[in-house]
Amino acid sequence: MDKKVEKISQIIMVSVFLIFIIGFAVWSFLLKDREFSEMENRNLAQFPTFSWRNLKDGTFTDGLEKYVSDQLPFKDELVTLKTDADRLLLHDLQNGVYFGKDGYYLQDYKENSKQIETNVGCINDLAKLCPDADISFMLVPNSISVMDDKLPSVNTTDDQKETIDKVKGMLEEKVKFYCPINDLKEAAKDGTQVFYKTDHHWTSDGARVGFDGLMKFMGEDELKAEYSVKEIPDFLGTLYSKAPSAFTEKDTMKLYTDKNNSMAVNYVDKNETKDTIFDSSFEEKKDKYSTFFGGNFANINIKSTGAQQDKKVLILKDSYANCAMPYFTSMYSDVTMIDMRYYHIQPLSVSEYIKQNKIDKVILLYNVDFLNTDNNFVWID
Repeated sequence: MDKKVEKISQIIMVSVFLIFIIGFAVWSFLLKDREFSEMENRNLAQFPTFSWRNLKDGTFTDGLEKYVSDQLPFKDELVTLKTDADRLLLHDLQNGVYFGKDGYYLQDYKENSKQIETNVGCINDLAKLCPDADISFMLVPNSISVMDDKLPSVNTTDDQKETIDKVKGMLEEKVKFYCPINDLKEAAKDGTQVFYKTDHHWTSDGARVGFDGLMKFMGEDELKAEYSVKEIPDFLGTLYSKAPSAFTEKDTMKLYTDKNNSMAVNYVDKNETKDTIFDSSFEEKKDKYSTFFGGNFANINIKSTGAQQDKKVLILKDSYANCAMPYFTSMYSDVTMIDMRYYHIQPLSVSEYIKQNKIDKVILLYNVDFLNTDNNFVWID
């Protein structure tokens, strides 16, 4: 009798498994393939082109594997289910993201000393090539450093403060170094949300804290601009995409507009000019942070008629700079942003650009994790 029950149980389990597999196969066949994933913010693999040559060299099977993975029905829901199951099992680290206190997602940090040394060396080379340039470097810590009180008690993350001190010690004396870690910590303690809970970027309010600290560090006047603010709700950022959970609290983005400033925002490569740094088409998309400029570009020049100072400023940047631009454009009349991830195929090197355009001030604005991982600094001189 027990053997008969066991056999029936096995048949039921195998049947359920087969129904599940066949059902997913049929559902995959009936569904139209997706071209883009809002969750992952990337294009998805499409069914590969078959040829005997592609089959022989493995191109077809590799493409088929990526296609099946990308086009899996309910993929986002299944990933969310797995994340929540892991959280119920008290797993605090998922796909490089810690589940912190008060709903904060905190991206794990492991120092890459070799990349840090290479990137700082490239910055020093730029300083040597531009001996007359006024160069300042704001290195922004990430949330895992500023909001370290939100970390789970058991964690293995490296200390970004050690990286920051290392960078400061390696820089040429000519490069004036500022890190807003203490200012950000103090603001967070006073109740300002300086980092998003679900995204790796600082908030617009966090960027204002960093901007004000940088201006004070450089001996500039206090910013006197008046801003209107627009709130964009339901923001789920990049860290949420790495570990999506049904229990996540959504963020609200703030867009600040200088009431007394008008701008000409020139996307140099596209030869396109707008009168705002905001791209409203992203407000209803998952990638809401791209509301700033529509993303990242090689070279954007912004001329402001209501700025406090008539100066030409070059900002070498990562995406952390994007939400700080309402403040920079209120302070300086001519601001150029260069992103080395896209700029390195341009005819002028950065040092040549500085000299030919008679730049008054050069500001490097990067976050620690970017300096730790990006390999495009080699193009910076």
